[in-house]
Amino acid sequence: MKIVKPGIAIVTVFFLAVIISGPALAANNLVKKVIIDTDMGWDDTLSTLYLLKDPNIEIVGMTVTGCGETNLRWGTIIAKTLMELGNRPTVSVCKGTEQPLKFDHKFPQSFRDDMNDIMGLLGSLNPEIDMQLDPRPAWQYLSETLNRADEKITILALGGFTNLAKMLQLYPDTQISNIEAVYAMAGAVFVDGNVALLNNARPEWDQGPLYATNHYAEWNIFVDPLAAQQVFASEIPLTLIPLDACDYVMLSPAAVATITGKDDISALARNILNLKTGSHKEGIPVPIFDPLATMVMANGLESYAVVKSYLSVSLEETATDNHCGQLLIAKTGKRKISIVEGVSSYRFKIDFAAVLNRYSSGQMT
Repeated sequence: MKIVKPGIAIVTVFFLAVIISGPALAANNLVKKVIIDTDMGWDDTLSTLYLLKDPNIEIVGMTVTGCGETNLRWGTIIAKTLMELGNRPTVSVCKGTEQPLKFDHKFPQSFRDDMNDIMGLLGSLNPEIDMQLDPRPAWQYLSETLNRADEKITILALGGFTNLAKMLQLYPDTQISNIEAVYAMAGAVFVDGNVALLNNARPEWDQGPLYATNHYAEWNIFVDPLAAQQVFASEIPLTLIPLDACDYVMLSPAAVATITGKDDISALARNILNLKTGSHKEGIPVPIFDPLATMVMANGLESYAVVKSYLSVSLEETATDNHCGQLLIAKTGKRKISIVEGVSSYRFKIDFAAVLNRYSSGQMT
């Protein structure tokens, strides 16, 4: 089925992802090896919990960026805690940096403070955490893991692109041919961005006109636009799950009731959704964000719409009507980027809950 978007010379292909049961997938040696590159916000945490329950996913490692919703130290602690909670203590967790390649775009610190302890939930988890981290910086870990891989690895990018861009800069001989694909929750292509939306939602989140007038960029691009541009200009296979898709699946209290599992992982997911739709809600419409990208990566949705295009990123910062971080359709490039545009909110709710409600060895008594 082909659909041509009016006024845009891009062919839309309706993509069908076949749902295969976990045992069948595992029997055929098709378990997907995944590195999660994350800023460990509330939605990153939900995504990680989902993958811990998915038998068709092997989490190879986690690389944490401090250019995003959490400060680097706390984001790393959350990542390590989740691996312990999911009985994955040997999964490498690596620190990135809190310094983007260019600009100094940051989430409001009061917002980050709320994310740094998962809205107060971090202390209540209390697994026996071994806080020994992989000593390699995120970009070195990514490069060395790809270079020694005997099968392809998928990267799920849930924060800014800083870690990947630094890998390309500092380790240019990395075997990127060993990347199956990068799936990234990032950008706003044909819809409004969300930088101004968050900035203007609360007085304490107001960081001035650079943020207040940017109605074009999405936060994961905005935190490091140059890093995004470098990844876009590379040959790495890339699928974006931008706001164009995320805006179809909005966060709501109804999602809480669908998570009925009795284990620690399900309980944490339920508590996050309960807080984020209740006492810690943002006061603006909030998409589900990263869990949608995670489900697309994990073949957890039956179907969705995709367009393919060359993309670039605006790197021009202006005091008013700021477009920095806006995604732009480009005429040429090294490879086209797949852009997910349409998803079913109904199917997301059902399939997301189905995975989180699976029995796991971490069942609570």
